[in-house]
Amino acid sequence: MSHQSFLFLQGVATPFFAKLEEALANTVHSVLRINFCGGDWLFRNHFSDLHRHIDYQGKPEGLADFYLKIFDDYLITDIILFGDTRPLHQSAIELARKRNITIHVFEEGYFRPNWVTLDKDGVNANSTLSKDPEWFLNYVKDHPQVLSAPKNNLTSPVSLSIRAWHDIRYHLANLFLKPKYPHYVTHRPEKASKEYWGWIQRMPSLKFYFNKKSEQLINNLLNSQKPFYVLPLQLDADSQIRVHSPIKSITDVILTTLKSFAEHAKTNSVIVIKLHPFDPWFIDYPAVIRETAKAYNIDENRILYLEAGNLVPLLDKAEGAIVVNSTVGTLALTHNCPVIALGSAIYDMQGLTFQGKLDDFWHSAAAPDKTLFNAFRATVIELTQINGNFYNEKGMNLAVENTLKHWFGKELQQEMGD
Repeated sequence: MSHQSFLFLQGVATPFFAKLEEALANTVHSVLRINFCGGDWLFRNHFSDLHRHIDYQGKPEGLADFYLKIFDDYLITDIILFGDTRPLHQSAIELARKRNITIHVFEEGYFRPNWVTLDKDGVNANSTLSKDPEWFLNYVKDHPQVLSAPKNNLTSPVSLSIRAWHDIRYHLANLFLKPKYPHYVTHRPEKASKEYWGWIQRMPSLKFYFNKKSEQLINNLLNSQKPFYVLPLQLDADSQIRVHSPIKSITDVILTTLKSFAEHAKTNSVIVIKLHPFDPWFIDYPAVIRETAKAYNIDENRILYLEAGNLVPLLDKAEGAIVVNSTVGTLALTHNCPVIALGSAIYDMQGLTFQGKLDDFWHSAAAPDKTLFNAFRATVIELTQINGNFYNEKGMNLAVENTLKHWFGKELQQEMGD
């Protein structure tokens, strides 16, 4: 196995990167990490015995020179990061490309819940995956084993509480260690304390009221036999909305969709608008929906708003799903549901999603080509998906193990055997 020198930048707010660092350090490779804030320091120092780390305590405008020095001093061959749109990663990615340094980008899975994404150079709209349907069909033709190979896609369920616990202690460390990293600026548009307050208000209501109510509303709709469409909302702070979409807010997504629905959908059809599971209640979407419906004379019985509920039964029966670039799009395609993507999505291509205008989707939507979707799914999983998760012990250990297999394959097994 050839020697490589890995530089870890900012990771997901869990111990996953610390575990991956230690696993890499047990091979023939060199590992170095950068702490940008208190949360980075906590997860790297508390969950790892490695001590090859550097604190970046300067201002954002000094990052480029800092990265260049690190690249040169430590002969970096690879950089590893979570989220390629974070401002503190963008200059590193740009410089790495100029130096022919390999870029490994982690992100939430394209096919959730049992996968995480690991793509070279970029993820989502920045992915180097082809948008040509023929490319995927040719890939499985040349690699037929990817269609038939069994996949161990089981991990233990991730509870909201464990995700919240990781996030809370990460941001508490940021708060207490602010003097150590005085110039750190988070990529998140809202303060963590504000998000927590939103969740504190929402979560008890979900548990004791909204879950049950939403399931009842879903059952009533399915039993009514009315034609319906699904609009799953993303997080307003999601970089996929802010960076990879011509529509820059979820409010605008609602306005655009409801205007088109009012003017072009069948008058007996219903649109189901479902809130994102982790939405912190910053925006009063029910009020936005009511005002928009009134403006476009949409009967209130034609709009079903859900705070919670299982999307799968809806996608099984829906006339179509309207997404921006959410991974709900891949879930909908899995259930043979017609999809239109309003933003940039890896699955937005001829044969999978509707390629016309939203105004035409209501009457002309078509289910995805099953052969193409099977080829697309198998290829994407083979090339960019790692079985596991970022949040619980079993999922993180599985993701680390499968990441090393993804990178090194048989070389790793021989090395570990020696």
